Amino acid sequence: MKSWFSSSILCFGLLPSMAFADEVEVAQQCLEYTNLSCAQKVRDQLDAEGRTDKAYLQTKAKILFHEGKYAELEEVLSAMEYPKEDEDPSLPYRKTISASLGMVNYYRDDISIRHSDGIEVILAEEAYETLREAREQYKIIFGGVPDHDLVMDIFPTASRFIDASSIPPDAVRTTGVIALSKWNRLLLTSPRAKASGYGWKDTAAHEYIHLVVSWLTDDQTPVWLHEGLAKYFEARWRGESQNYLSVFQQSLLAKAIRDDAFVPFEKFRYSMAYLDSGEEAALAYAQVSTMVHFLQTKRGEEVFPIMMGRLRAQEDPMELMASLAGYSDFETFRSNWKTFIRELPLVQEQLKALPPALDGQGGDFADDPLLSQRTDLAKFMRIGDLLLEIKRPKAALVEFMKVDEEEGPPSPTLLHRKARCYMELNNLPKALRFAQEGVRLYPEYVDLQMILGEVQEKRGYSMESVKHWQAAHDLNPFNP
Repeated sequence: MKSWFSSSILCFGLLPSMAFADEVEVAQQCLEYTNLSCAQKVRDQLDAEGRTDKAYLQTKAKILFHEGKYAELEEVLSAMEYPKEDEDPSLPYRKTISASLGMVNYYRDDISIRHSDGIEVILAEEAYETLREAREQYKIIFGGVPDHDLVMDIFPTASRFIDASSIPPDAVRTTGVIALSKWNRLLLTSPRAKASGYGWKDTAAHEYIHLVVSWLTDDQTPVWLHEGLAKYFEARWRGESQNYLSVFQQSLLAKAIRDDAFVPFEKFRYSMAYLDSGEEAALAYAQVSTMVHFLQTKRGEEVFPIMMGRLRAQEDPMELMASLAGYSDFETFRSNWKTFIRELPLVQEQLKALPPALDGQGGDFADDPLLSQRTDLAKFMRIGDLLLEIKRPKAALVEFMKVDEEEGPPSPTLLHRKARCYMELNNLPKALRFAQEGVRLYPEYVDLQMILGEVQEKRGYSMESVKHWQAAHDLNPFNP
């Protein structure tokens, strides 16, 4: 049956002009172009017409999955006599329904935040505020945002995120991928699932940028450019602009400049999740985000809505990047980009990433890049911790010095313990030095933000204390 409806979809510009055999095919194409509103309009019309054939129910199930309406999805799957196991791994209907069990919904201003009941409720309001501000900021930067409800699922454990995301567990645990923008939804792992928490608010904004860019470009943007845009602008929702590179990424980029050893584009063409290590993924993010920064310095932010339109028109992304920056080809762009990044004030220390310690696995020091690999050194830390518990900070320092004598990446745990010892000895200058050094190198390590706040409070700098405690809260709001 061919009705007026599919042609009206085309006339209103919801899809590129093309011929369709059936409205179901129209709905499928809407989803292919990440146009959920278009698919919803088709679905509502076909529901009104009473369509119940299998082809339509399959498409309706997919639309409900994109909407995150899992209860209604279950009803359609039952009507289809869908098996208890997922038929298509790329559409994890059953696993997502199972992973979302027990989650409740916080809905406000067309933003839907689903989270586990109980203690996870503290995430809802701040998640909403993050996405609301992100929506306003990125509408200006990119020239528009999706016109459907914004849905974000916050899964309480990494294992439930893995089930709902269809990302292989090894990829998650190798590169530390704990969030995703897919199926017109945002999927996030709760900060409670990671040993020290993580910057989950910026991560939520990062994933929302992916949703915006896909929607504006009919999903014509390659992964490398997607990630560059998302990384560069992920903190813009809260007003940050230049601090888009972590200290660890800066150290990797500085080394890559010295050795001329960058990650090839071909290696992360399809996804950052399948790179060889967390270090390689971090360097790849640094490369592509500094390219976006370079473009922004050349043309200003008004270039990004132009970029969205030309990507939607299916221009070659690499040549487009060069053209927008004023260069004749991408190799010339890359050559000038390398000159640009050599002038950035990058941290030169060689650091290691905080390990992706998820769901309580890995022991006491699972999130420490040195101690997680050196059980021989970890024993000195444990002895020192016992001495700290019985108020023997001088004796604890003796044990901690044994760790300090070893080669390896700086230990954030060790920097924290030294700062605590000196604070308890009332040597505030030394406590401040170790705490500040720790936060400079590992700003995402909660205990360091906490101890620096305590030291500043003892020094009488209340506003500085609040700043660091707020940073700690933003990383892990579950820390008592």
